[in-house]
Amino acid sequence: MIVPQRVDIGQVDQVERLLDSATVVIMCVERHNEDVARACLERGIHVVDISATAEVLDGIERLDALAKRNGATAVLSVGLAPGLTNVLARQCLERLPSATSLDVTVLLGLAGDHGPDSVRWTVENLAASRGTAGTPRKRVPLPGFGRRTAYPFPFADQHTLTRTLGIPVTTRLCFDSAAVTSVLFGLRAAGLFRIMDRLGATGALVAGSGQLRLGGDRFVIHAAAVDRTGAGVASAVSGRQECRATAVVAAQLAEQLVRQPSEPGVWHIDQVVDANAFLPKLRQHDLIVHDEI
Repeated sequence: MIVPQRVDIGQVDQVERLLDSATVVIMCVERHNEDVARACLERGIHVVDISATAEVLDGIERLDALAKRNGATAVLSVGLAPGLTNVLARQCLERLPSATSLDVTVLLGLAGDHGPDSVRWTVENLAASRGTAGTPRKRVPLPGFGRRTAYPFPFADQHTLTRTLGIPVTTRLCFDSAAVTSVLFGLRAAGLFRIMDRLGATGALVAGSGQLRLGGDRFVIHAAAVDRTGAGVASAVSGRQECRATAVVAAQLAEQLVRQPSEPGVWHIDQVVDANAFLPKLRQHDLIVHDEI
């Protein structure tokens, strides 16, 4: 049974009261994530965290020994990117074990159901641009959109997947409007977002971006692997409304942890699900799985 409650996650006593009757906690905001995860794992409560920032995920990863000691599981990288990107990437590597590199591309709809945290995270990373220097843009065939130009973007999955899969992984981003994509990344290249960040104008930019309605609500998550011979494989998932899709993935993980808990510890989604079993379930929720594209 799901019972909605309001809680200030910055107040330890409120969090602890909430955990008294919990089996799984789904963390949907990037605030006090490590503290909340620690409180859950100390009590043997499973955690599903949809955070997209590498530093947040790193903090929870450090709780691995605590989770194992108390028989609890924390699953990170849950959502679209990171999330389905991880699952597709591992599936590509399983289909092509000789792969030497992997590219992940995310296309987001400008008029999708973005929450304020999602918009803030995207704008802040346009300003930071860390981890993208020297990485070229790329033309990628995306189901329903044809070949689109995607630009390097510091999604957390490229760091975790490079480590867990053992091959270089690059993540890129574009939007459903090719014109807006070109303008935004042109402004990033010119340093406008960094200047606005230094001037303290990021908040206004986030507010303005949240009102942008120049596209639709469709998204595509795409992964492609190649080896030294030039052989390659690719998989994708597409659908509408990114936030709803993130909720679907998180709910699937929470149900799995309740019904058939994974090995205790802190893991990323692709380490606890079988892509060939997990991805078909998404079709029940109006998500389209493009196999072997």
